[in-house]
Parts: sequence; structure tokens; C-alpha cells
Amino acid sequence: MIKIFTLFVFFVTTTIYSQSYLGTITKQVNFREGSSTEDNIISFLKPNSDVFIISLETENDYYNVIDIATDREGYVHKSFVKIGKLVSKSNESVFTPTGQSSNYDPEVKIFNNTSKTLTLKLNTQLYYFSPYETKNITLSPEKYDFRASAPGVIPYIGTERLKSNQGYSWEFYISTSRR
Repeated sequence: MIKIFTLFVFFVTTTIYSQSYLGTITKQVNFREGSSTEDNIISFLKPNSDVFIISLETENDYYNVIDIATDREGYVHKSFVKIGKLVSKSNESVFTPTGQSSNYDPEVKIFNNTSKTLTLKLNTQLYYFSPYETKNITLSPEKYDFRASAPGVIPYIGTERLKSNQGYSWEFYISTSRR
């Protein structure tokens, strides 16, 4: 019985902490580069500012968040964040196979089809795209957690597996809908 309970607790906690949420700032707060009062202040977030909470897992009681208005990533003490709606990972494949490649490592052609600067995070690596910019990126064949974000846009998250000897393309665009 104890083993089942332990497994249940492990499953519930890993499920909770691997989820992302929208949040709202409850009181003016320092938006910091790290999870300590010793870390530099990026800016101040005003009450009712919208943030994207990357995970409910905290570091020194700070959430790692993205200020949706500016697309800046940083840290806010959890006592100043009201947790809102769950942001589900996309079930759709975003990288479209374009055919076989002679290169063992997958080659991805990414087009930012917006007037905003795109930030793309693939696992731990960040890529930045100017408005209407196209870049070709060579990656390793593996599974990637991705997050695409831009100022004023709720980040788009998901997981994608890239295969060797394969070319891919992806066009970033903004879809507007009511929350």
C-alpha cells in the first residue's frame, strides 16, 4: 500500500510541476534576473500584469516567469503571483518534415512570419528571430521541449521529436482568439 501511495504522490507532483500556467501579479513587485533579492532587477511589474508561469516548481520561493507584455524571462516571488489558467502543451507537430537530408543532424528552416521579435527555446537553447526573419538551424536528432514567445503573446509550448537525416520547416505566426 505504501509503494502505491508513494508512486501516486510522485506522479501527482511531477505532473503538477511540469505544467505551465498563466498568472497575474497581485502587487507591484521586483522582476529579477534570478531567484534572490541579491539578483539584479529587470523591471517592476505592476498589479494585474500578466505573466506566463513556466512551472509551479519554485526556486527560493520564486517562480520563473515570462512577462507577457515584454517577453522577458525572469523571477518573481510567489507571494505576488495569482495562479490562473493552465497552459496546455500543444499536441500538434509544429516542425513539418520537408524531406530527406544528406546531413545526419536534422536541419530546421524557421520563418518568423510576424512583426514581432520571436524567442524560441528548444530544451535549454534560446534562438531569437527578428520580424519576418528566416533562419536555418542544425540540431541533434532528439526530443525537444519547445517554447515560442513574442511580446504581447501567450507563449506556445509543446514537445517535438526530430529525426536524423531529415529536413524540417516551421512558420511562426500569431493566432488571435479570446481567452
